[in-house]
Amino acid sequence: MSESITRGSGRRARCSARGFTLAEALMAAIVLAIVAASATLPFSAGVQQVNEAGKLDEAAALGEAMMEEILARPFFDPADRTASPGPEGGLTRATYDNVDDFHGYSESAGNLKDFKNQNKTAGTSSGLWRNATVEYITFPGQQANDTNSFVRVTVNVYDGATTKVARFVRIVARED
Repeated sequence: MSESITRGSGRRARCSARGFTLAEALMAAIVLAIVAASATLPFSAGVQQVNEAGKLDEAAALGEAMMEEILARPFFDPADRTASPGPEGGLTRATYDNVDDFHGYSESAGNLKDFKNQNKTAGTSSGLWRNATVEYITFPGQQANDTNSFVRVTVNVYDGATTKVARFVRIVARED
């Protein structure tokens, strides 16, 4: 009788030694999942950084484009040499005829315009928008009657409601 018990238990020992137990398989799967998750984190962080860099590049390009558009205009209105920030009645961005017409110009997110006042395609600029201010400034030592010789042009580019992504500032002098 003792022989049959010994043979039976030996058979069990040999059977369990041939494969993994369920607990061992679960542990291996957990370790593999942890390794896979930790290996993908740098890649997903890299993708996010590339997307942010692309958005910053687009913001810089949008700001520079608007600044160049403003600076391409004459300092004064061709018909009138008075300083009056903001567009004259009835003008749109496409018909602005001097630098200070851009004072107070603002776009909304998803409603970017090009220099012809046409909608700009979204691309990577989704969520970006711009505004511009033009202010007449004076410098110390400037003659008291010379109040409209310089303007400060500021173009801001925002992402979302209030996050300022880029700011461009230029001082422009009258041509004469």
